[in-house]
Amino acid sequence: MPIARLTRRERGVVTTGAAVVIAALLLRFAIVPFVGRWNAREDMIAFSADRIERMRGLIADDVRLRAALGASEPAGGTRRLVSGRTTALAGAALQAVIQSDADRSRVTINRLDLAGTPDSTASSSLPSIPVTISAVGDVYGLSEFLSALQYGAPVVRVKQLTVVSNSSLRGGLLQMSLQLSAPAVIE
Repeated sequence: MPIARLTRRERGVVTTGAAVVIAALLLRFAIVPFVGRWNAREDMIAFSADRIERMRGLIADDVRLRAALGASEPAGGTRRLVSGRTTALAGAALQAVIQSDADRSRVTINRLDLAGTPDSTASSSLPSIPVTISAVGDVYGLSEFLSALQYGAPVVRVKQLTVVSNSSLRGGLLQMSLQLSAPAVIE
């Protein structure tokens, strides 16, 4: 049907329909994505500005925060976070603390593996050192060891714990496998 044969009213309806379709397509494929990107950009700018202000506040209060941290640490000089110049040094310090806790608990550690790279997750601003422990001890020793890990220094987070009664071990000893992670401060 050629356009020349259409009446003036029909041409107006076709023109209006085409204008509505073009406006809808323009709205759907141009304006809505642009507004979405714009809003996401504005949210990111606001988030960044908020983080910058918090960082400036922390920098301004650095001396006071360090003094409060020094006052809150236990008198024995133990630190709540593992620290070191490198991840390997922080891991060595963590390994020494875990071995000391095991010795005090009368637990024998068969294997103590520290992964080479720290686990940097979005949920935490500090890198986490993953550790896998395999140990043998009686129920009291394992309980004391887990208590020392939970309430002692440094802070550790237990990810997985498996305790198995091994009939080949004499004296009612239990075999424990433990996966944990410890936040570390790399200085």
